[in-house]
Amino acid sequence: MKENKIAHRNRGGLWVTLGVVAVTALLVGLAVGYDKLRTLYLEPCVITDMAEQVSISSGKMVKPDILAENFGLRKGANVALIDFEAKRAEILRKIPTLRAISVSRHLPNRVSIRAEERTPVVRLNICGRRAASGRVADSEGMVFSCLRGTQTLPTIREPRAPGTAAGQLLKGRARAALDLVKTCRESEFAELGLLEVDTSKTDFLVATLGDYSRVKICWEGMDEATPAARAALGARLTLLLKAVRARCEGLKAVIWNATLPDYVFADTQERL
Repeated sequence: MKENKIAHRNRGGLWVTLGVVAVTALLVGLAVGYDKLRTLYLEPCVITDMAEQVSISSGKMVKPDILAENFGLRKGANVALIDFEAKRAEILRKIPTLRAISVSRHLPNRVSIRAEERTPVVRLNICGRRAASGRVADSEGMVFSCLRGTQTLPTIREPRAPGTAAGQLLKGRARAALDLVKTCRESEFAELGLLEVDTSKTDFLVATLGDYSRVKICWEGMDEATPAARAALGARLTLLLKAVRARCEGLKAVIWNATLPDYVFADTQERL
């Protein structure tokens, strides 16, 4: 009886051992098979010819080779191992000049990247400074660096150095000044020829027009980027334009007061 129990126990242990061996062999086989399949998948994804396999289109400020470097695209790189979405987000944070980046994979080893640069609409500087800061902002208020081709853009002057840094959005009165610049670019107000906006005053902005007259201006909701605020700004500029057109001949140095809701008037004596 004891011999039968021992034999049964031995057979049970043998089956357990065989089971463990079988499972181990299966796992090893799966691992080897996975590794072979992974190798078969990855090998064709290697970049062997950058010019043939990688296409990058960008603007004038950020060159294609800068984008390739930041994406890790180079000869010998494996496109299957690059996390393009994470890289795209990182590059947009790192280079505020870029507004958007789109990436297209063409299996197995081709990549197309299209980068959209921001278009500056204003220069940024500090009150009292003449030398260009190199900072600009686009229509969304994103600040970045650009010197080329910006000389004719209107300027927003911030009260204190260093001003809004590259990679940040304009806020407060600087953003209100941007709204003023954008609205004055519209065809109906282009006649004003806005040159500069000073944001250093507490209750209003000081704008310099194309004839070098200046305007004290504020509007309802100017600290909020809302449709109602934009409508209020448009109404204020309409009054200002009427006043400018009705100005007496020969009246040169003028400070316009556009801080009141229903009318705009000129004061040739006031100083800012």
